[in-house]
Amino acid sequence: MRKLMISLAASAAMMAGMAATLQATAQASSRDDGRLEATFTDSRVSFTPGLGMVELILTGTGTVQGFGAATDVVGVVEDFAASPCGSGGASNSAETRFVVHGGALELHETGALCVTASGPQVTGTYRVDGRASTGIFAGARGTGHFTVDVATGQDTLSGTLILTSPEA
Repeated sequence: MRKLMISLAASAAMMAGMAATLQATAQASSRDDGRLEATFTDSRVSFTPGLGMVELILTGTGTVQGFGAATDVVGVVEDFAASPCGSGGASNSAETRFVVHGGALELHETGALCVTASGPQVTGTYRVDGRASTGIFAGARGTGHFTVDVATGQDTLSGTLILTSPEA
């Protein structure tokens, strides 16, 4: 009888573990569909010009689809001597950090600031830095595109995000 009770207890513990694993997998699947869709509104915190370049620090709030409300911090370097799109433009590189409940997602971005008919716009690509990301984003990978409306501070990102963390 005692052996039967121990066997039943072990089976129950194993089933509970399997149920928890299935629940975690279902939650990860609903948030980790392989896409990164995010929108933010940023404002300038710091502006440092010099030698044809500008260093900017921006911060704001927004939403990361599947993860909810988020804050961001962006460190930007713009080089007006290297304008890929003509007069008034600049090459652009940035380090971006999105913070949501459960982790921080780090991105490396490169792009171009161009003067358009609707005003200055920054467009470019991002790459997820899974080594620098934390929590649910630790080890993540992905790439995509971004657009920034400089006049409004509205940022939009779209691309891939593959989570590898068991916390997801």
